Amino acid sequence: MALQTAQPLLGSCGTSAHGNLLLLLLSLGWVFPSRAQAADSRLGVMTPWLQGTSRDLSWQQPELTVVLLRDRRDTEKKVCLPERKAHVIDENLVFYEEWELEACVDGALLAAQVDRVNMVPFTYQQLNVFKRKLDEFYPQGYPESLIQHLRYFFLELTPADIHRWNVTSLETVKSLLQVSKGQTMDAQVAALIARYVAGGGQLDKASLDTLATFGPTYLCFLSPEQLGSVQPSVLWAARPQDLEACRPPQMDILYPRARAAFQNISGSEYFMKIKPYLAGAPTEDLRALSHQKVNMDTATFKTLQTEAVLPLTIAEVQNLLGPNLVGLKAEQESSPVRDWILRQRQDNLESLGLGLHGGIPNGYLVMDLSFREALSGGARLLGPGPVLIAIPTLLLALIPK
Repeated sequence: MALQTAQPLLGSCGTSAHGNLLLLLLSLGWVFPSRAQAADSRLGVMTPWLQGTSRDLSWQQPELTVVLLRDRRDTEKKVCLPERKAHVIDENLVFYEEWELEACVDGALLAAQVDRVNMVPFTYQQLNVFKRKLDEFYPQGYPESLIQHLRYFFLELTPADIHRWNVTSLETVKSLLQVSKGQTMDAQVAALIARYVAGGGQLDKASLDTLATFGPTYLCFLSPEQLGSVQPSVLWAARPQDLEACRPPQMDILYPRARAAFQNISGSEYFMKIKPYLAGAPTEDLRALSHQKVNMDTATFKTLQTEAVLPLTIAEVQNLLGPNLVGLKAEQESSPVRDWILRQRQDNLESLGLGLHGGIPNGYLVMDLSFREALSGGARLLGPGPVLIAIPTLLLALIPK
């Protein structure tokens, strides 16, 4: 019955067989209007059919009306009426629809008058249109001449946008930090600092104080000198993920500052706060933690400096890791676990019952040949450092002949 009713109506529109099928499926509810819209752009059949049958499809009328409006708008947005062409960024553009802004506002005009954008209460959707226009005009990233005038338009940008910039002016950085205060802009601020520091820029105390009001995702982008001026409150707020990108010279600065910041707490609370900074801890501090039996996880142990781990005894490492000691087996080929294993006697490693291998074999001594130049006529086959010497061979050499 539905087929007989629909057939004359479809034929009256003069559509092809393919168009008839599309419209039939739409009328039966087997195809959503949003899906049919793409086909309509090729066939040119849906709009007149919908206009002629809107009364028959009252159950779909709200959705179909939206489709019709969008279809007309998509057609119209490709052409800007001459009298609607924008020659200045002002409050009149607030009354433009999004498609009109796309068609009637030029990227060059936006670039020249971007500071005016901040003077007009545009909607978020309109600002998104402006951003697309600027991105098209500057496909390689915004120049600093534009960045200097962004102000509140900066809030519309993403970290990926900012990482394409070249920022050299501290005043520009300060301006963008000020407009970002109180906003959810931690990632964007971190990207801004990264670009500024990468270009050799130096932050002053005022800018570091402003940075302290944001999440410390920017810490690893600062130089060791700048980290020396970071406020204790920033160290308290830092999360482990905020410090993952920090290099050893940076951790060497951050660790003692963090230890001083957390000096008034102790026990497990102290360990949880200092843990993200332990990549800068010296051997003596690791030994102190082992006496507290803090149960360090192997992921944190892997971040420790190799030079700080090597002097630790098996008992100290055992106390440091506690029940997490079993994790050394999975990490025995990675630094600093591998380097530490090479310094231990194999029989002592076996006493742990973890199946660790690579320690000093039984019956061998470790000797430092850094003084080899004092030895007579020996072939220089080895560089400075420890080597293994079999005890029987050494004893034979000492027996007088």
